Amino acid sequence: MKLNSIKLFTIVLSFCSVSLSAQVTVQQLFQKPGVIGDSLSQGFYGVTVEKKTQDWAYPVLVSKQAGSNVSYNTLAGPYANLEDILKLNCGPICLASGIIGGNESTVALPTHAGITGADYTNALYTSGKCEDIRATKWVKEWYWETWYWYTYRWVQAPDCVEPDKFHQYGLRDSGTQIQVMEKVKPTFLFGTVAANHVLCTALATNLACLDQARFTKDIRESMRRLAAMGSLKGGVLFTVPNVTAIAFLEKYTDPQNRPGYSGLKAFFRSSVSSPDQVLDDTEIATISNFLTVLNNEVKSQATAMGFAVTDAKVMFDDIKENGRPIRSTSGYSPGSAKAAWPMPNQPGIFGLDGVHPNMYGHAVMANELIKSINAKYGVAIPQVSEYNAWYYDQLNRNPVDLKKFLTDSILGQAISWLIGIFA
Repeated sequence: MKLNSIKLFTIVLSFCSVSLSAQVTVQQLFQKPGVIGDSLSQGFYGVTVEKKTQDWAYPVLVSKQAGSNVSYNTLAGPYANLEDILKLNCGPICLASGIIGGNESTVALPTHAGITGADYTNALYTSGKCEDIRATKWVKEWYWETWYWYTYRWVQAPDCVEPDKFHQYGLRDSGTQIQVMEKVKPTFLFGTVAANHVLCTALATNLACLDQARFTKDIRESMRRLAAMGSLKGGVLFTVPNVTAIAFLEKYTDPQNRPGYSGLKAFFRSSVSSPDQVLDDTEIATISNFLTVLNNEVKSQATAMGFAVTDAKVMFDDIKENGRPIRSTSGYSPGSAKAAWPMPNQPGIFGLDGVHPNMYGHAVMANELIKSINAKYGVAIPQVSEYNAWYYDQLNRNPVDLKKFLTDSILGQAISWLIGIFA
């Protein structure tokens, strides 16, 4: 009996030693954080990216709370901040410069490489110079076949098509997102670039962009290359919320009861002129099934990488159903935030596009990630003050009723008409 007790004690002691040796400190984890991602990580807001929105994006907040930081090329557009325009804080010159876009400042090698519009395919193959670094074309190569005969042969050469401006200004000449990480060799990774593999269905109100095989292949290849760096001590991935429940979409019932004309439409459309402008029940079910596959793969990759995982879908569903209470240390509360953009006396987590978080929404996201990281690695990163984020979020403190503007004002009606023509 005594021998068995000694053996048991030895086993327990051995287990504790292994567990303790596997633990890392916050300083070790966040010695050099790195970011791959999309618009959620870059700080897209009001159909643009600019320094103030980049500074409140969730990877920046979490890194700061962990006593570290990330570096990135700061943008001044392209396009425009709807909030500033509708509040008359951005005049003609501001609007013109925003549409053109550019960099406010740059770094030689960013540790934060998240880019608006990106998915795992882009993270692998889209640089600041080329839309697809794998692309090639056949070109003539002239040479002297003999000393008197000058001729040509067809050879493959890089076909470097210029990428979108977000990639140009965000990555510049540093490579693709994955290539940047391979140069940076981070100790901690914010690694989610999954949303655009399915969010595209909501924004385009069709299923043409769904490609399960491409998503699966490219997330696995991304994680393989990131694991091969050998520098990572940890990381975090998160699932994708129900994209058919975001504020960008709203329920529409066709007044003429035409088949295929009822469903979910973009909020800026006053009516529907084609079945392509709505997601019907069958399409919504297909998206839901794809989302389940996508989120299961994200969780599986997080487990394989030893990463923390945040179930953002559960978080969003809870906010959608119950709201997110906001309360100061003194007990004051402006109410509970909804899964919508803010309205008078009603806080919200979205910006005016109905897709991306506002300043307060990023604080909520950051805290959910912090909870997951703390639980996974046994650390104690302090949370962001959600009340302060709400307090300093001008859209929440002074809301803009975008739908009223689009329907009641002449300018808004003109904008709605233009969006309806070109969207």
